[in-house]
Amino acid sequence: MGVRAARVALASAPVPADSAAMVEQLEELEALRCQVAAGQLRVMDELRRARIAERVGAGAGQDRWETGIPREVGLALKVSPNRASSLLGTARALRSRLRHTLSRLTAGDLSPEKVAVIVAGLSHLDEPEAVRADRDLCEEAATLAGLGLRRLQDKVRQTAYALDPEGTLARIAAAAKDRRVTVRPVEDGMARVSILLPVAQAVGCYAALRAVASRIAGAGMEPRTLAQIMADTAFARLTGREVVEGQPVSVNLTVSDRVLLGEAAGTAHLDGGGTLPGEVARQLIGRAAEHDLAWLKRLYVTPGSGAVVGMDAKSRCFPKGLASLISARDRYCRTPYCDAPIAHGDHVTGHASGGATSVHNGQGLCRACNYAKEALGWTHDTVADPTGRHTVETTTPSGRRYRSTAPRQERPAAA
Repeated sequence: MGVRAARVALASAPVPADSAAMVEQLEELEALRCQVAAGQLRVMDELRRARIAERVGAGAGQDRWETGIPREVGLALKVSPNRASSLLGTARALRSRLRHTLSRLTAGDLSPEKVAVIVAGLSHLDEPEAVRADRDLCEEAATLAGLGLRRLQDKVRQTAYALDPEGTLARIAAAAKDRRVTVRPVEDGMARVSILLPVAQAVGCYAALRAVASRIAGAGMEPRTLAQIMADTAFARLTGREVVEGQPVSVNLTVSDRVLLGEAAGTAHLDGGGTLPGEVARQLIGRAAEHDLAWLKRLYVTPGSGAVVGMDAKSRCFPKGLASLISARDRYCRTPYCDAPIAHGDHVTGHASGGATSVHNGQGLCRACNYAKEALGWTHDTVADPTGRHTVETTTPSGRRYRSTAPRQERPAAA
């Protein structure tokens, strides 16, 4: 049975009536999920090797051998290039160093999530130590049976430390360079700000916030929960403003005039925060305006399609106003499945190939996708789309075509 036929058969397989049989079917499907994951990892590693061979044969420099491969894999798997890059690293490690781990995944004894923990936890070991750790952990299925992700992580750390204590300590010391702050929208108009710090600093931050919140809560007549006080205290300390003062919104909030004025229902888009109901956007703007923190810039949108055609305006690099227009139009990196923030205004048809610096020939890309775009065998063109919105067609080295259409700018419902 071919892969497509097997996929159809699985999708239409009847659910048994007996609960014991249902559990058995769940177990079988989980084992199949693991086997499929193992198969994908093998195929993507072969693709990586094939692309490198092509580029070596074409005389490309070594720094270009793997450019664009995560983007091609990401498009095939419908995941971001960053996620695809991580999977490619896993595939390479399993093939070269962690063959017992790959066997356990193929047998359905280890989930893809657990394999990721093992690969990450052993990544700093030299090959002989990694091979031994792989054997110690995964030669026998019983070794890791019953372990959840946290207990597995502890087991992997213990194994790595036993084999290379100096290397493990050096890895911990070097990890401090990766400290960073990120923001990710979540449900219901909320977002999660994450601060990656060395563990002692992170625990210290949490303890300090909890101590302040406990004092405030202990003073009495405080309607907020301890968690709410901690969140409000963190905001105040990071921004220098109290929550009630609001936040500057500037050009980063895109909303129609009728929604802004409350004349019609609709949504807004907050850069970095995603889609918000009009009521939330008005509240955000109102609170910011009370403290002289709000500015207005008009965005021109065609009535029918919602396509962005211009913006108020007060070479090779995109002028600031044009770059702002493209960023407001595209919202996120235009590579399909990549939700990264826009970092570069990119020429769809390269400037060196005569591509114009214009809104039609421009798109917003993250740094990684912009660099990957120039890899051997990729082509990119703007194409007509029935919606009238800006559309880019990307052709990969294997001839697969993918289209990316700019999001529709929300227009208010009829009053």
